[in-house]
Formats: sequence, structure tokens, C-alpha cells
Amino acid sequence: MTISLFDARGTPLERQQFTWRELTPKPISKLDDDAFTRVRVILLNGIEQQANRFQHMCGQFNPTLRRALADIRRVEHHQQTVVNWLLGADHSPLETTIGYEQVAIEVTAAIAQQEPDEYLAQTYRFGLLEDFDHMYRYSALMDRVEGKRRE
Repeated sequence: MTISLFDARGTPLERQQFTWRELTPKPISKLDDDAFTRVRVILLNGIEQQANRFQHMCGQFNPTLRRALADIRRVEHHQQTVVNWLLGADHSPLETTIGYEQVAIEVTAAIAQQEPDEYLAQTYRFGLLEDFDHMYRYSALMDRVEGKRRE
């Protein structure tokens, strides 16, 4: 089944209410769920956060849209909260930091593969070395400080 974006009308904002049960889903398990799930959650959280910031800035510069953007931001803030709370409390700050490095590696690698300009693609690939170095060092720190395996 395909999604037809132009045919879907969406849900009106006044009907987009979240209950506490919907705002607090069961977090992902770092042991049972796929490791790439954490990467997706962190990436989606960043996208939601940036959308919220962008709408906030637009509202500051456009007084006529301020109220409408505030209503949209309220709903999208709840969406970001749901996504953010998918990372459980059992993730240490170092594990979360390693997750952010994984996101940086995945996004940079995807951009490098799609880049038609060879010089820019090479620049992205060079930037990957720094991200890999960060992940290696954070993993070694987690092994040293928390006694957790790097995998």
C-alpha cells in the first residue's frame, strides 16, 4: 500500500490530543531491539526538535502566523516528546553519545553516497573519519568507566 500525500487531508489540530498513555510508550530495549532502532529514534528526535525551533523562529518574525505556528508547535512538541522518551532511562549518557555518533556516521555516509560532486563526496568521507574516531574513543571510555562492552 502506498501513501498518497496529496490526497490525505490530515487530522485537524484540535483532534490531535495526546493522553499520558500515548505520551509514555514503552521505551526501546538496548538488549532486545535492533541497534539501528536507536539510530532512527535519535535522528527522528533531532528532526522534530529542529522543526520546532524553525517554527518558533518563523513565529517571531511573522506576527500574523504566530498563533497558528504556536498551535502546530504544541502538537509537534508532544510528538517529539513521544519520540524522545523511546530512549529508556537504562541508556547511560555515554551510550546515548555513542548513539549520536552512530547517527552522524549514518547520515554523513548517506550524503556522501548521494553526492554527485566527487570533491564534496570525498570531503564527506573524510569527515567520517572524525566521526569514527569519536565513536571509538567514546566506546573505549565506556569500557573503561562503566565496564560495558563496546559492542
